[in-house]
Amino acid sequence: MAKVDQAALQNDDPVALSDHTDKIKSQVLEKVGRPPHLHRVEVCRHHNDNYRVNIWEKLEQPGDFAVSTRVHIWSSYYLKVSDSGEITASNPPLTKLGI
Repeated sequence: MAKVDQAALQNDDPVALSDHTDKIKSQVLEKVGRPPHLHRVEVCRHHNDNYRVNIWEKLEQPGDFAVSTRVHIWSSYYLKVSDSGEITASNPPLTKLGI
């Protein structure tokens, strides 16, 4: 079997070259606000510097105990991001949501 050059794979990986996940998360939360029971912010890179951002929120558990955590998508955005990680466009627009 031929050896695979791991360094070459990393250099060809577009996600490794321009991953702005943390910067995108902070910009989105700053613009829309934080849900009261934030679970996580999920950032997925698509093509041509487009990203999908899902903001997940924990739901209140019915009863006295819970076997698992119930979560749902509180809000979702499709973003266009510059080479430096700045959000240039959003669908829907990033506006403060009623919290």
